[in-house]
Amino acid sequence: MENGKLTESLVRIIAETGPADAEPAFATAKQGLLDYMGAAWKGRAQAETDRLLRYVSGSGQALLLGSGQGASAELSALYNGYLGHYLDYDDVNQTVRGHPSTVLYPALLAVASLRPVTGKRFLAAYVIGAEVMARLAQAMGQQHYRKGFHNTATLGVLASAMATGYLLHLDTDRLLNALGIAAAQVSGIRLNFGTESKPLQAGLAAQKGVQAALLAEAGIAAGHTVLDGSQGIFSLYGEGVREDTREILLGKWGRSWELCSSGLWFKLYPFCSGASHIADSARQLYQAGGFLPEDIQKAVLVFPPGGDAALIHRRPATGEEGRFSAEYVAAVGLNGLAYTLENFSPKPVSVQLRQCMERVERQYDATIIPSKTAMPPGRFAVVRVYLKDGRILEHRTDIPKGSPGNPLTEEERYQKLLNCCSENLALNLSDAVEVLEDRMDTNSLIQILKTKYHRQF
Repeated sequence: MENGKLTESLVRIIAETGPADAEPAFATAKQGLLDYMGAAWKGRAQAETDRLLRYVSGSGQALLLGSGQGASAELSALYNGYLGHYLDYDDVNQTVRGHPSTVLYPALLAVASLRPVTGKRFLAAYVIGAEVMARLAQAMGQQHYRKGFHNTATLGVLASAMATGYLLHLDTDRLLNALGIAAAQVSGIRLNFGTESKPLQAGLAAQKGVQAALLAEAGIAAGHTVLDGSQGIFSLYGEGVREDTREILLGKWGRSWELCSSGLWFKLYPFCSGASHIADSARQLYQAGGFLPEDIQKAVLVFPPGGDAALIHRRPATGEEGRFSAEYVAAVGLNGLAYTLENFSPKPVSVQLRQCMERVERQYDATIIPSKTAMPPGRFAVVRVYLKDGRILEHRTDIPKGSPGNPLTEEERYQKLLNCCSENLALNLSDAVEVLEDRMDTNSLIQILKTKYHRQF
C-alpha cells in the first residue's frame, strides 16, 4: 500500500475544513475552554508562577492571563499554557494520552488577543487541533509514550501549529511549512513529571506551535513530508508508517470528531489522571469504614502491565511529586485526607504520609481482564488493603469519576470552576463562552481574561 504524501493529504483536509463542519464538537470544545480557563486561573493564584511571568512580560500586547500585562504572541502562549497545566488540573483526552486544551487554547488565545477572530473559527481551530493531536497519537503508537516522551508536549507542538495556522487562514502550502517547522521542534520528556518543567513543556508546545504558524505566514519554508517515510516523525519518534497510518490520519475526517467520540476527561483532582483509579478506590475503602490508618499492615496497588507508566514517583518528597505517585495518592485517600491542592503542593510530604507510603507496594497482573468499558481502554486499578487483624479489603476501579464514561455533571463542572476563581469571574466566563460561536470576535472573552488577579496575602 502506498502511504506517501501523508503530510500533504492531512494538511489539505485541514485547510478544506469549514468552521461549520466542526460545529458538532463545539459543545465539548466550550466545556474544555471553561475547564482550561479555570485551571489556568487557579495556576495564576500560585505565587510560584510569578517567576515565569517576570520572564515573559513586557514584550508585546498579547494576553497574559490574569496579569494585566502583555507579551509577544509566542510568549503569551508559553505563559498561558504553563498556567493551565501548572496544577495538573486540566482536561485529558485518552486517545492523545495527554492534555489538549492547555496547549491548544493558549496558542489560539495568543493570536486572538492580537487579531480579530470570529468565535466560530476560534472554536473550529480548537476542534481541528484536538483532532490532529489524537490522530497523531494513534499513528505514533504506544511506544512513543513508553519510551519516555511526553505526548502533551511532543504531539502538542504539531497540533498547536495546525490549529493556529487554521485560525490564521493559512493556505495549504503555508500550513505544510508550519507543520515542517513544528516537526523540527518536537520535544518533551516524562522524566520532568513532578517538576515545574512538566507544565513548562505544555507551554513550550503552545509557544512553538504559534511560532511555527507565524513563521510560515511570514513565508519561511520547511519540508513538506514530515509525516512520511523513514525520516518522518512516525519513524523517528514512534513505530514507523504502518499499513493503517493513512486511514488513522484521514479516515472519516469531519464525520467522527474525537471530541464527540472519546471526548474530554475533566478532573476532580489536581494530579495525574493515571492515578484517578487509585484515588477513587482508596476513597471508597476509607469511606466504607472499619479501619484506621494505623490498622493497615500493607496496601497493594494492582495495575495491568504498563498501567502506571505516568506515575513515575514511588517515594515522592513533595506533594508536587505526589501528583505522579500511585503510592502517595493511595496514602492520602487511605488516611482520609482530601484530594485538595494543599495536599499536592511543593511542600514536603508529611511524616504521616511517608510512613503510610512505606507500607504501599505496586503489583501487575496480566490475568485480570479489563472491563470492555474501561477508561482508558485496558486500564484498571485495584487497591487491596491488608489489616493487622487479618482482614483484607479490596476495591477495583475501571471508570474513574470525571472520565467520559463517568462524567462530571454540569453542576460539578461549574463547582470546579467556582473552586478555581471568584463567582463573578465564573459567571462572566460562562456567559462569554456560551455565546462564543455567535460572536464576530473574541474580544469580550479576552477582556475578561485580562482582568488582573490580586493574590490575597
